[in-house]
Amino acid sequence: MKVQLVKGVASDAAEISQVLEDWAEATSWLPTVDSAIERADYGRWLLEHTQVTILHYNSQFVGFLALEGNIVQSLYIKAAFQRLGFGQAAINYAQEQFNELRLWVFQANTDAQKFYQKLGFEAVETTDGQDNDYGLPDIFYLWELSDS
Repeated sequence: MKVQLVKGVASDAAEISQVLEDWAEATSWLPTVDSAIERADYGRWLLEHTQVTILHYNSQFVGFLALEGNIVQSLYIKAAFQRLGFGQAAINYAQEQFNELRLWVFQANTDAQKFYQKLGFEAVETTDGQDNDYGLPDIFYLWELSDS
């Protein structure tokens, strides 16, 4: 698998928003908290407030990674491309840039928990969800570059 990682640009905004919308629609436990207009604008917001990297495979948009410094704000891969190594390629890319990565995962998202744990992230803290927009319990994960 040869993934191409490219800097996100304004013309990627709609595709980013659509990937997020598709994930939300397929995720039964995720409550709807934003309007359709707000959700459609999320790609633009990410591009303006984070470092977005687009993942391409055979000239197709397969997903994206959004970083705020060493914080993984978002990592989403289109359903048809999941479990093929694209998410791991994105995290490896982020790990090459930082000695430490941080992120939050909803407790209900057990697939994401397994994914990050497999890549060396450790659960540091759990919350009842009162501090996130969805009101869902979540887990704070940390990855640190090992000295070995």
